[in-house]
Amino acid sequence: MTEPLKILTVCSHNRTRSVMTMAMLKRDLDARLGVGASIVRSLGFGPEDMPSIPDAVAAMARRGLDTSAHRSRQVTERNVEPADLILTSERDHVIKIAAISPSAYRRSMTMPEFLDLATSHEPPAGGTLRDWATELTTDRTAREYIGGDVEEIFDPTGTAPRAFEKSVVEMEEMCERVTALIASVVDAPPARNRFDFD
Repeated sequence: MTEPLKILTVCSHNRTRSVMTMAMLKRDLDARLGVGASIVRSLGFGPEDMPSIPDAVAAMARRGLDTSAHRSRQVTERNVEPADLILTSERDHVIKIAAISPSAYRRSMTMPEFLDLATSHEPPAGGTLRDWATELTTDRTAREYIGGDVEEIFDPTGTAPRAFEKSVVEMEEMCERVTALIASVVDAPPARNRFDFD
């Protein structure tokens, strides 16, 4: 049986951006690839067991997505290692992941960075999502990355309602593009076995 794709979304505290991108990516991947074809989880670097901020819960509710039961979880080596693709909100998140799990560095990108690299690099023939993610960052050195210019996802926490919604719309558009890219190169039929990762 085909294992589901394993995707992580990461932000600073796992209460706003990563929660919303997780929910929207999962919705889009389920619609495109079938329910069970992917597992999407979210992590952060703040305290554990904290709820999503109310604005994030409300923004997802407007889209028919329920994140009210979400509780924050921290990035650890154990829970990033199984991921095929790790999409972060900021460059600093990629750097922190690399410090925790050096092998995950090649599969970690900000979501805008992934979109940029993926649209300009042909996927390897017959490769997996994990292979492709790793190949996308082959030419990226840690030294250059730390001092480089990498596009990030704006943190709307604490902004006015209209500004918050504008940011969510931008994230939603990114999630749709990520889904289209993954769907165009990965044949991932729904898996019948339940597979999870911590």
